[in-house]
Amino acid sequence: MKLIYQEERQRIKQLRKQIRDLILKELTTEINPYWFISFHYTYNKTNEDEILRDVADLKNKIRRIAYKNRDRTIRGAGLFPYPKVLFFNEQSHLGTGQYHTHMIIERMPAILNTQAGMENLFRKELPAKVRSLSKWKSVDVQRISCEDGDLKRLAGYLGKQNNSNSLAMDTINGDLSEKTTKTLKKSR
Repeated sequence: MKLIYQEERQRIKQLRKQIRDLILKELTTEINPYWFISFHYTYNKTNEDEILRDVADLKNKIRRIAYKNRDRTIRGAGLFPYPKVLFFNEQSHLGTGQYHTHMIIERMPAILNTQAGMENLFRKELPAKVRSLSKWKSVDVQRISCEDGDLKRLAGYLGKQNNSNSLAMDTINGDLSEKTTKTLKKSR
């Protein structure tokens, strides 16, 4: 019995390392991480399918806001490059089963791309447009340091709630590279 438990722990540890390495690869080669944002949902958000729909809605609202605030003085610049986003949906350790989400997003248009601009976006503007976002729980907005050691710690933090039963990385709504998506599909 003890041997089976140790083997399972070893498998989970190996899985977390692989996911941490995937996250680190995304952060260093596929996305230019700029903001790390953690937010909560309204009370009783314990269904993963609901959370995935809410995250998709949030992503669309963020894209609209980014497009609306783009620099219009640049003519003939081609298609507007939406900021890439990665989502990590985690359940509370307090036994409530409620979800919260960590989000990594690239640089936003200049008018929004300040600490105050992003905090206003996530504390006032988005909760008014996305009903599932909590209006009373805290929102944490932090600028990401792109030094190698910092990205490694961030990848470790984001990979902490992965195990053989659940994956915190949102593979549906996140802008993952094609290679990462294929790797995740193979491992299932």
